[in-house]
Amino acid sequence: MAIGERLLLCVGSAQATLGHWRGNRLVGCETFASDEDGLRRLGIALAADRRLPIQALVDAVEEDYRAELLPHVGGRERTAMVQRRLRQLYRTSPYHAAVRQGRQADQRRDDRYLFAALTNAELFAPWAEVIEQAGIAFAGLYLLPLVMTSLAERLGIDRAPTLVITATASGLRQTFIEDGQLRVSRLTPLARSAGRSAADHGGIDMLVEEVGNTRIYLEALKLRGRDDPLSVTLVDIDDSLQAVATALEQQGNNIHCVRIGAATLVQKLPLSAQMLADTPDALALALLGLRSPSANLAPAPSMRRFRVLATQRWLHAATGAIGALGIAFSLVNVWQQNQSTAQAEARQTETLRWQAQYVAVTRQFPAAPAPLETLQRTVDAARMIAAQTRTPERAFAVVSAALDAQSEIGLRRLTWRLGEPMADSDTQRSGAPRPAPGQPSGARVESIAIDAEVLGFSGDLRTAIANIEGFAQRLRDDARVQSVVIARLPLNLNPGASLSGNTQERTEQGGGSTFRLLVQLRKASS
Repeated sequence: MAIGERLLLCVGSAQATLGHWRGNRLVGCETFASDEDGLRRLGIALAADRRLPIQALVDAVEEDYRAELLPHVGGRERTAMVQRRLRQLYRTSPYHAAVRQGRQADQRRDDRYLFAALTNAELFAPWAEVIEQAGIAFAGLYLLPLVMTSLAERLGIDRAPTLVITATASGLRQTFIEDGQLRVSRLTPLARSAGRSAADHGGIDMLVEEVGNTRIYLEALKLRGRDDPLSVTLVDIDDSLQAVATALEQQGNNIHCVRIGAATLVQKLPLSAQMLADTPDALALALLGLRSPSANLAPAPSMRRFRVLATQRWLHAATGAIGALGIAFSLVNVWQQNQSTAQAEARQTETLRWQAQYVAVTRQFPAAPAPLETLQRTVDAARMIAAQTRTPERAFAVVSAALDAQSEIGLRRLTWRLGEPMADSDTQRSGAPRPAPGQPSGARVESIAIDAEVLGFSGDLRTAIANIEGFAQRLRDDARVQSVVIARLPLNLNPGASLSGNTQERTEQGGGSTFRLLVQLRKASS
C-alpha cells in the first residue's frame, strides 16, 4: 500500500516512537513514554498533522504466529474460511490477520498461511484511543517482525534460511526468514545496555544464550534440524556488537554470523545515522515507510477515516487527471484550429496568385475564331467519334492467330468491314452454312472476307477441303469470333451444278485450291 506522505508510529511496552515519512524518506522521529504525559504529547503531535494518515507497528512479547495448511479455494470461500479460522484462533483480540505464503508441493496442493495476532489488545488500546480522538485517519496496524522481510530483501539475505537479530526499544528481536517470508519471531526484553552496549556491560553471554534458545525453538517447530547450519545476520545499529558476532562465530554449532553495521544500513535505507543513534525504532519505521506488509491487523471499523480519505484522494486524483486531459485536449484542438486556419489562408493566397497568373496569360491569347460554346460542342463531338472509331487490328489478330497455327493455308486477300455483315453469292448455294443471326438488323458489326489458298496443292481435293474446314473450325474456336461461313471452296459441291473442264489441269496461280471464308466477330467489350 503506497499512500505517500504519512505518519509512522512504533509502539512498545515502554515507549512509542513517531516518525514522519515524506518524499520516500524518514525525515524525523520523536519518542513518547507509555504514561499519561506521553499519551497527551502524542495527541498534540497528531493534531498538528491530522491531515495525514498514520500507520502503526507493535513490538511486544504479546504476539502470536502460527503456520497452518488450508484447502486451496478462491474468492469468497477463501475469505470466509480464513476469517472463520482467525475467529477460532484469536477470540479475545481484534488485532489479527492472515497472509498466504504459497502452496504445498504434495498432491493436495494446500495453501500455506501464516496467522499473526497481537494477543494483548490492551497494549495498543491507549494509543488507538489517542489516534481516534485526534481525528486522524488510521491506515493500518502491523507486527514489527512483518517488516523484517523488507530488511532481508534489501540486504540480499531473503532467500537462504536466516535468523535476523535486531535491537529495538523493547529488547532483542530475533526473526527467522526463509524464502523471503516470515516464519517465526521472538522478542526478549533486555536492559537498554544489554542491547546497545553488549561489549561494555557483559551482555555478550546473554545474547549468545538467546541465539541458542532460538535455535532450540526452531528445532521444536521443525523449521531447522539439530545439525542444520544456521545463518545469523546481526544488525548492529550503533557498531557495538562486533564482540557478539565474534562470540557467535567461535561458539561453533554450525552458526555462521554476518554483522551489518550502521554505515551499511544508512546506505541501503532511507534514514540518517543520527536517527539510528537517537532510537533503534527508526530502523523499523523506515522499513514500514518503504513497504507496508500485507498482513494488516487493524479491524475494519478503526480504518473508516482512512477509507474515506483514500476515496477522497482517489476522486481528487481522478478529477485532476480528467481536468488535465481536458486541458490537453483543448490545447490540441486550438493548435489544430490554428494549423487549419493557416493552411486555409495559404491555399487562398495560392489560389489568388494562380488566378492572377491565369488572367495575365489569357490576355495574351489571340481572339477565338468561334464562341466558347461552339468549341465545347466540337470537342465533345470529336471525343464521341473517337470513342466509336474501330480499327481492323482485332480482326487482323484473329486471322493471324489462325494462320500461325496452320501453315498449309496461305492468305491471298483480306477484306474488313464495320457495318452491315458481308455477303457472298456462294453462301446461297444448297448445303452451305449460313451466318449466325448474332446482331439485330442495322447493327454495326465487324466482318471479314478471307480469300486464301491451300499451299502445295497437288490435285487432292479431299485433303484440301479437310484443311479448309480445319482452318474454318480454328477460327470458330476463337472467343472473339461470332460465326464463320465457308463462302467458296475449290470444288463446287452443289449436286445441281454441271461438270466441265479437265480434272488433270492445274493452274499456275493455285486457282484449283483457292477458297473464301466470311467471318463475323463478336462485339468488342468496352
